Amino acid sequence: MMTGQETRERMQATEPHYSTQQVADMWSVSRQTVQRLFDDVPGVLKISMPRLLTHNPKRKPRVSLSIPATVLEQVHSQQARGFRLEVKRRRGGI
Repeated sequence: MMTGQETRERMQATEPHYSTQQVADMWSVSRQTVQRLFDDVPGVLKISMPRLLTHNPKRKPRVSLSIPATVLEQVHSQQARGFRLEVKRRRGGI
């Protein structure tokens, strides 16, 4: 018998997932804003390529996010209720 957590994880695996660009287009914000907003949210998949496979091994590896529909809905409803997730600021910049 599966626990509630296992059931949620199985459902998240088969539900639609969105890229940062898709969410940015839906919400009319930048892709970087979506990346910072969802970077530490539980349930979001982080997909990265090891440095050895990138063209420039000195650069930070690029991380793509895959955002499950339920997580997207949760964050949207939190924002709509006035709950504000702290968006991490980049060092030395905005």
